[in-house]
Amino acid sequence: MNKLKKEFKNAKFITSAVNPSGYPNPKNDRGELLPEIAVVGRSNVGKSSLLNDLFQSKGLVKTSATPGKTQLINFFTLNGELTFVDLPGYGYAKVPLETRKKWGPMIQNYLAKRDNLQIVLFLFDIRRLPNEEDIALMSWIKANGKPVLLILTKVDKVTQNQKRIAEKKIKERFQEESPPSIYYSTLKREGRRELIGWICHHLKEEDPAHGGTVSE
Repeated sequence: MNKLKKEFKNAKFITSAVNPSGYPNPKNDRGELLPEIAVVGRSNVGKSSLLNDLFQSKGLVKTSATPGKTQLINFFTLNGELTFVDLPGYGYAKVPLETRKKWGPMIQNYLAKRDNLQIVLFLFDIRRLPNEEDIALMSWIKANGKPVLLILTKVDKVTQNQKRIAEKKIKERFQEESPPSIYYSTLKREGRRELIGWICHHLKEEDPAHGGTVSE
């Protein structure tokens, strides 16, 4: 692929889908499928806010005060070079059981069968500890062989010292499945440069100007 535009702007919503027959196949000017980056996490973890911050777009990705409202797989393109895929948030108990039963297969179907999927961004609230559901999903993703970055969100809610302690406990809970991690806060403008640098590196387009600290 050509050198990425590191500003990570000009994102566009493409479509929503529930199964492979509805997945789009965005291509670049040379007719090649765009590399795809999936974003997963529990309901209310801040996926929409992070994507809007990453894209430098205030309202492209719809946010909601009601956890579990996003029930579709949403596709976006960035600069005509990358596809970002916002997967439904999981784990919100107040969503009807029948709906929750559909989300697991929907997410796993996408992650297992999307050939142009290159990276998985696993968002996790730094104030929580992984439960069995979180650990199982992380294990399943890693077993499918895709690079995973653990993004610890809502770090503006904790102190600097609490961040380090919480990160250590979270990684211990994930055990051998724990991937590299970064902190992210849209309010404090923290994490965007590190995330862009990590994405560029794993797409073989390393950009030192956007480097940052990624915890192994």
